[in-house]
Parts: sequence; structure tokens; C-alpha cells
Amino acid sequence: MNFSGSTAGATTAAALAILYGGAVVQPATGASAARIVVAQADKPSGAGTINSIDTAARKINMTHGPVAALKWPGMTMDFAVAPGVDMSAFKPGAKVGFTLKQGAGGMYEIDSIKPAQ
Repeated sequence: MNFSGSTAGATTAAALAILYGGAVVQPATGASAARIVVAQADKPSGAGTINSIDTAARKINMTHGPVAALKWPGMTMDFAVAPGVDMSAFKPGAKVGFTLKQGAGGMYEIDSIKPAQ
């Protein structure tokens, strides 16, 4: 199956891009066997300033800049913190970089956090 130069190939590539959330789909060229390369989205990430930390509830309130991958504007919000993240290294006022993952309930939680560079 070779998608090069065919309308069916373009339609298939467009359908795959939609299926994979707009990911890049690259059809094979020439006489080679069809190869589809789907770019995986990185974890959503951002930077912000910690306002408060609730270690008992595993929550951090943070004012963060835009999170482009999620189309979020900058805002202040509470984040749940994943169990493997050490919260003891951070204090209110700390400037941090963070990554997010979708938790079991569908809400995003902090998957990793580090001091801003």
C-alpha cells in the first residue's frame, strides 16, 4: 500500500491526523512500503509560582502562565499532585516548572515539578 501521489493517500493521511488528534502523519514515498509516523504529544507543561501547599491533601495552589498544549491561559488554580512527587522541597513563593498528566478522574494533576531555571 503506497500513499504517494494519490487522492486516497491524502484522504487516509487526513483521516489518521484527525484520529490521532491532529498529530503529524507522514506517508511513505516512492515504491517503499507504507510507513505511518505519528508524532506523540509531549506531556503538557508550564511554569508558575506556588501560592500555597497542602501536603495533607496533596494539593498545590499556583499562579501559572499559559499551558499551550491544553490551550489554557495563565491563571491561578489548585492542582492535585501525583503520589510520586516530593512536595517537601517546595515552599510558597517558589518559581517552578511542571508537567501535567490526566488523573483517574479526568482532571489534570502535577506529574513532575522542579525549580524554575
